[in-house]
This record gives sequence, structure tokens and C-alpha cells, in this order.
Amino acid sequence: MERGKLWRTAFGNNLRLLELNGAGLTPELAAKRPASGVASAAWIVGHLVNARRRIVRLVGGPVLEEPAWEQHYARGGPGATAHLDWAGLVAAFQATDQDLKAAFQLVSDWDRPTTNPALGMEQPLEQVLSFLFMHECYHLGQIGLIRKLHGLPGAI
Repeated sequence: MERGKLWRTAFGNNLRLLELNGAGLTPELAAKRPASGVASAAWIVGHLVNARRRIVRLVGGPVLEEPAWEQHYARGGPGATAHLDWAGLVAAFQATDQDLKAAFQLVSDWDRPTTNPALGMEQPLEQVLSFLFMHECYHLGQIGLIRKLHGLPGAI
């Protein structure tokens, strides 16, 4: 399988993961921390939109400057408030899919040295992308736990 197609498919599948884990979360539940020290589902989705925007830039794709994403959802952020409502955040996450797919199609060197933004070390681009995909899956799994903490049944 062509590497770009592999990553387009992998990240594209996470749209369904968010759909399943986010089902039944009302805007009020999504905005609420389910327990002390646990980020809200809304904040996590905003964090993932911010991360996807950074991935597009990392692989060389264009991203419109929208400082609100970085201001609200940067790594180590508060995990509570979001700048959009739940539906807006989910729509923003879904909208990143086309940007990711287009950017992955432009990649000609999957082995080029790239700084992993989380680790601060240089790795081949595809290894950085693998780490960032794991990061996204981790957070989407958190939403599955958040739904249970809010009293909703498991979705997956």
C-alpha cells in the first residue's frame, strides 16, 4: 500500500471513532469535566483539531492561521474550556480530514528528518506521524472513558 494512502486511511478511520465515542454526549456533558483533573471531551476534541492542524503544517500542507486553536488547546493546557460548542468542535475535527488527505498526497519523502514536536528529537517523518497518530488514538479513547464517567454506555 502506498504510504500516503495508509495514513489517509488511518486518520480517516478516526472520524468514525469520534462519531462512536461522541454519540450521546450533549453539549453540556461534552463541556463538563467528568472528574477532577480529567479534561472535558470538548477540550480534547479541540486539542485534536489543533494537533491535526500542526500535522498538516508538519508534512508541508497549507493551514490558515487561527490562533484560537493554539491558545486554547496547546499541550499541557487547562483541559476545561473550549472556544466552540461541541457541534462546532466535531465539525472542525471532521473538516481537518480533507486537509490531512491533501497534505499526505503531497509528501514525497517519508523518511526526511523531522523534529517530533512532543519529544523534541529528530526522527524520520513517518515515525513522527506514527507517534502523532498514537496521540490522536489515545485521546479518542479518552472520550470513550469520559462517556462512561458521564453515565453513558460504552460505544465500542
